Amino acid sequence: MKLNNYFKELQRRHVVKAGIAYLVISWLLTQVLSILIPVFEMPTSILKSAIIVMAIGFPLWLIFAWIYDFTPDGLQKTDDVEYDSKIHAKKNVKLNRFIIGSLSMAIILLVVNQVRMKNQMTEIKSIKVSGEFDSSIAVMAFADRSPKKDHEYFSDGISEEILNILVGIPDLKVISRTSSFSYKGKDLTATEIGEELKVSHILEGSIRKAGNMVRITAQLINTSDGSQEWSQTFDRNLDSIFKIQDEIAQKVSDQFRVSVKGDSEELSPPDTEAYNLYLEARHLKRQNTKEGLISAEEKVKQSIAIDSTYSNSWDLLASIHVTGTHNFSIGDSNQKFSDGLKAAKKAIEFDPNSADAYATLASLQNHTWNFEASARNMEKAVELGPNKALILGTAALYSYGNLDKGVDLIKSAIKFDPLVYINYYNLGFHYYRMNRLEEAQEYFDKFSLYYPNSQIVHYMKGMVHLAKGEKEEALKEIEQETHEFFSLYGKNFVLFALGRTEECDVALSDFLKKYSESDPANTADLYAFRGDYDTSFMYLNKALEIKDPVLLEALSYPSFKPMRNDPRWDMLIAKINLPEDHGYSSR
Repeated sequence: MKLNNYFKELQRRHVVKAGIAYLVISWLLTQVLSILIPVFEMPTSILKSAIIVMAIGFPLWLIFAWIYDFTPDGLQKTDDVEYDSKIHAKKNVKLNRFIIGSLSMAIILLVVNQVRMKNQMTEIKSIKVSGEFDSSIAVMAFADRSPKKDHEYFSDGISEEILNILVGIPDLKVISRTSSFSYKGKDLTATEIGEELKVSHILEGSIRKAGNMVRITAQLINTSDGSQEWSQTFDRNLDSIFKIQDEIAQKVSDQFRVSVKGDSEELSPPDTEAYNLYLEARHLKRQNTKEGLISAEEKVKQSIAIDSTYSNSWDLLASIHVTGTHNFSIGDSNQKFSDGLKAAKKAIEFDPNSADAYATLASLQNHTWNFEASARNMEKAVELGPNKALILGTAALYSYGNLDKGVDLIKSAIKFDPLVYINYYNLGFHYYRMNRLEEAQEYFDKFSLYYPNSQIVHYMKGMVHLAKGEKEEALKEIEQETHEFFSLYGKNFVLFALGRTEECDVALSDFLKKYSESDPANTADLYAFRGDYDTSFMYLNKALEIKDPVLLEALSYPSFKPMRNDPRWDMLIAKINLPEDHGYSSR
């Protein structure tokens, strides 16, 4: 068949329009599923499966449209139907109307879905927390304007250093690095950024580094109308970089009529080469890879070798030891934690007002089970850095069962870092353990909007449903959990609650075989839920013996509440050497 005749035959058999109609209907169904799946809390895999099925069905539909035709007498093979131009024209009109109508519905549903999602995102970003500020700012990542575009570490580092100086202004709300730097490379206006971060101003700029010379351009923009309130360009020798940072921070504070804290002025600026190596090391650490951390450790040690009095380098080295050991098993953990403790103490020695150094020290002490010292140093970190979101969020995790305190800290962290969505998860987890179940569900749902396929969140949603007595809903959530440990862990709770004894016993046996040796605190939780408190205490003491890192969190789990009246509970707690304000007391 000639190509021209082939196309005519496609038109006669309505294959092209049948294909267009199929694609439009598929798009329409996709929009419908996009709306219904979150409303009815159905698994997102349904949408993926539907798209795959529709994609497979497309060529089959085209073959069907070629072979068969819909006639007034029903479905018949096209070859058996006599061609009638009038009937053919009527079919064309009907198909056109069908395609246009379906396309219109799909577009309407697309708009509805977009509006719905926008409203949900706005709801998250408009969370109100206590302690509002009259003045607020977000420091954007300064653009790298170097000739080879190879100094991103430097431009990011200088931006962050300016941010850190501004954080020291008590009357100024400064959005933390994680949220403000998330706009890097995005084409948004100052007004749009201001609306999302709830700030009155943004500070943006660029850095051009060539040899020992640096040009920094900075501008302060009012987010209400996008107007520029201040701008200045600094052409200086690299040795003057610290003066430029302070000068920019001072210019910004002058615009807000607030004062920069003067603690940093008492410290001597580090050697320029050492500072440059420190910025490189920090940039490598933030890549959060094993290779990046190993390279970061080498760089920061070079920095310390040049200038051993720079507190930030010692703090960075200490935090590298924590992250490298905890996340990537780099080196011997005992040796790394010991080296980390020494580095953190050095950081405090050279800068007694470093909130970050106290937080790093507290983290290391927590990992080495020196909880009283950890709590003291974390309190000091919060005192020195009350506006630092990372410190506030970390302190919430080290509140040792004092869940009210943890909630206050997380809410403060959200205020300064609204786009760090793990805070919503952590807030939901706190509310769950406090039996504030509606609030727990609300924040887990908020977290799921941004991370719908995140592991563990289905387990947590299932546990909230279970605590509310919604057992079938709990089972549906647990069945969607993809994390192997938490899937099996969650099934143990739900199957027991449903009275499915045989299945539950099989699940418990499977869990004990896989995890009882490595995860005794979680095993104790399962036995406590079953009401077998003797076995639960046995596993809790085993968790203490091997220093199970989950124990401190697990002690606040709801399953253990009935055990707090048992004398063995206070005996267990007394062995841990917790800070006085811990929340695990039987009283």
